Amino acid sequence: MELAQDLIEQIRTGQIAVGAALPSEVDLSQQHGVSRATVRSALLVVQNLGLISRRKRAGIRVEAAQPRKAYERSLSDLEDLMQFAVVTERHVQGIDHVVCDAALAAQLKSDVLRKWMRVAMLRVDMQKPDEPLCWTDVFLDPDIGAELGTQLHKSTGLICEMVEEKFGCTVDEVRQEIRAIGVPARMATALGVEADTHALEVTRWYASEGQAPFEITVSVFPANRFTYALTLRKHDGI
Repeated sequence: MELAQDLIEQIRTGQIAVGAALPSEVDLSQQHGVSRATVRSALLVVQNLGLISRRKRAGIRVEAAQPRKAYERSLSDLEDLMQFAVVTERHVQGIDHVVCDAALAAQLKSDVLRKWMRVAMLRVDMQKPDEPLCWTDVFLDPDIGAELGTQLHKSTGLICEMVEEKFGCTVDEVRQEIRAIGVPARMATALGVEADTHALEVTRWYASEGQAPFEITVSVFPANRFTYALTLRKHDGI
C-alpha cells in the first residue's frame, strides 16, 4: 500500500508524466527494496484506478494523472479496505479520551467504564476534497494511542497498519456491522449535510487472532457516498 501510494502521488504531481513508461517490476523491486510480489500487488492497485496499463512488450505505461472514475467503495474484504485507504486522505478533527457509558459500551461491545482514546477524523476522496466521504471515530487503547503520537495526523493509510508496525498487532480479522442511522448533529456541518439525514454507520472491530480488538472504528457515510458490495457463491452441497 505504501508503494502504491508513492506511485499514485508521483503520477498525480507529474513526477511521472502521462504517457511515460514506469520502470520494470525488477527495477521497481530493486529501487524500493521489496519483493516482486509486493511490486505486483502495488501495481495492481494503481492499475485498478485506471492510472497505468500493463501489456506484454509495451511494459507499464502511465495512462492518466487522476483516476478516470471514482473508486467504488466495495469493502467486501481486507484488500478492498486497504485500497480505500490508498485513494483517500485522513483529516484529523480532534483527539480526546472517553469513558464508556452504557450506550457507548453497547455500541462498541465494550465494558462500561472502559477508557479509550478517540481520534475523530474525516475521510476525504482526493478527487472531491470538498465533499468528505465520511466521519470516523477511531477508538484506541490509550497506551497505544499515546505511543502513536503525531503519526495519527498522517494523511493517508490505515491506523491499524501503524499499530501493526509499532506493536506487531497483526490484523487477522476485521468484523463489521452496518446499520442505517440519521447523521449525528456533531458531524453534520463537517460532512456538509443536514443533521439527521440518511446515512450508513459502519462499525469495525480490528483484532489479532484469539485476541480482543485493539482498534474499533465507527464511520458515518451520508447517503450516496458509500457502496457496500459482496458476492455470494453457491458451493457444492449447499
